[in-house]
Amino acid sequence: MKAAFRKDEEVFLKDVDMPPLKPDAIRLRVTACGICGTDLHWNSKPSKDSPFGHEGAGTVLEVGAAVGNVKVGQNVALESSSACGQCDECRNMRQEFCPNLRVFWGAGPALGFAEEMIAPAQCAVPYEGMKPEIACLSEPMGVAIDVLRLSDIGIDSNVLVMGAGPIGLMIAQLAKRRGARRLFVADVKRQVRRLALAKQFGADDVVAVDETPVSKFQYGCPIDRILVTAPPPALPETFDLAAKGGIVTFIGLGEGDKATCSFDANKFHFKKLQLRASFAAPAMFTPLALTYLKEGVIDGEALISHRFPLADIAKAVRTANEPDAVKVVVMP
Repeated sequence: MKAAFRKDEEVFLKDVDMPPLKPDAIRLRVTACGICGTDLHWNSKPSKDSPFGHEGAGTVLEVGAAVGNVKVGQNVALESSSACGQCDECRNMRQEFCPNLRVFWGAGPALGFAEEMIAPAQCAVPYEGMKPEIACLSEPMGVAIDVLRLSDIGIDSNVLVMGAGPIGLMIAQLAKRRGARRLFVADVKRQVRRLALAKQFGADDVVAVDETPVSKFQYGCPIDRILVTAPPPALPETFDLAAKGGIVTFIGLGEGDKATCSFDANKFHFKKLQLRASFAAPAMFTPLALTYLKEGVIDGEALISHRFPLADIAKAVRTANEPDAVKVVVMP
């Protein structure tokens, strides 16, 4: 069975053997897996052969003896991690703080960029009525839903989305549907395709941040909701921009110097700002994300710019780094 791995700066395929299933696990034929920004930038140069791919969809080939939530032949989308459902946090309706996550890392020798993979059955959510490459978008879609939830956007909110990647573009569509009064999306000028999609999805205007910093752009209104899908160094400027009482919601990772930022905490205090962090572990809202994708609330087809077979995984990763890419999906 072929599976994709990374080592140093290389991306390659190799043959792996699938182990026997544990009672609570399932074996899938992978039908689609999206390339995430973390696949490109976060720990993207491991020192040993490392499988990757966490935005997966597949067809169930085999189930463990204790599995009851899915059946052989069903199409499922995978949560990258699921709350355990048994700890105090889960029982107190605080699943997002579950300390005992079920993850498919380590469940088998391969992850989503493979012909087959093994995952805990608890991570599998059945779906029907849509293409697998659309269903696999449910993982980043769940992130977008959580960021929007934390932002408290209402009909009088003036919203800026920082970062026009797939999650940022999903957030923009959701913010518009939520009733945002004005909507702006910011990214670098070379992301022509992504910024064009932002306008297609209802943005009043887009900001090319390498030409005009977001704090200098003329919005024509106070910006009271800022949703950041960029590394931490992007945060201080949003604090300068945000209107008094504004909410800044953040999901982003950085390595080295890009893992930190500094800002004037006094100004942050005097403006009565709030910074709210979103984190996709556990993955939440997968059923809702699948519903939104199936019903067209989120235009998944518009987001997918490239499809590649597994044999071209190295080319797929290179393409995902190019300006004309939005969402790249690998379809074994």
